[in-house]
Amino acid sequence: MPPASAKETSEPTEVVSLTRGLAILRAFHAIDAPLGNKEIATRTGLAKATVARLSYTLAQMGYLRQVGPHGQYHLGDKVTHLGYALLRSLPVRRVAEPLMQALADKHEMSVALGIGDGTRMIYLHYCSGPETVTMRLRVGYLVPMARTAIGRAYLWALDDERRQECIDAIRSEAGENADSVEAELRAELAAVEERGFSVSFGSWRRDIFAVGAPVWLDQGHTILALNCGARRLGMDRTKFHETLGPELLTLSSEISRRMDQVGATFWNE
Repeated sequence: MPPASAKETSEPTEVVSLTRGLAILRAFHAIDAPLGNKEIATRTGLAKATVARLSYTLAQMGYLRQVGPHGQYHLGDKVTHLGYALLRSLPVRRVAEPLMQALADKHEMSVALGIGDGTRMIYLHYCSGPETVTMRLRVGYLVPMARTAIGRAYLWALDDERRQECIDAIRSEAGENADSVEAELRAELAAVEERGFSVSFGSWRRDIFAVGAPVWLDQGHTILALNCGARRLGMDRTKFHETLGPELLTLSSEISRRMDQVGATFWNE
């Protein structure tokens, strides 16, 4: 969604500037060409003079970089560090980590916790067993929502309006394949409805088997999702249905319970 237009507020000047600065950073999309102040102002609803001042400041700080003959902007390298630091500070990671690591060690698999970001899932935390045969992923890694167990579990748990928004975005990305992509996705969501968790046997990468489960936080206002998986290497699919799926649901419930127990929300303790 595009950032909300700026409004007059009684908040301290520093807070207003921070809010507007973040709105400018959010105006950039991964596939964008460099943006000028006019394009940024259109996307954010901020005055062009405000955009010019804050863009210059963000460039001086390394969060934007100027490119091209007209002084347009692209995201700078420091944005990656900013996002990584934010993700690592989330209280849910500290609550979930020992539980996720225990499951990863038990089954010699990877276990990830993620949240939706457009048509992708972004990893908030990632654990793996000491000898796990899988891709070594990291905090901040993006995977497709429609083709992964973690993404389908997340999508299923959303309310109808938010789910449809995600599906519309997925259709837009799919182009001429939109109908077949949506049909396959809705079939997978119907399967999640029946068993409470999702499975993926090579849907994203042919050699990756995984199971996913939703996580509800903040009295259901915040939706996350978990996955557990590994490279298939002769793995029995029934294990995902009969063992890993139910255990991942138990892990999800325990994360939610412990977050409530310590009085933490997704963003704050």
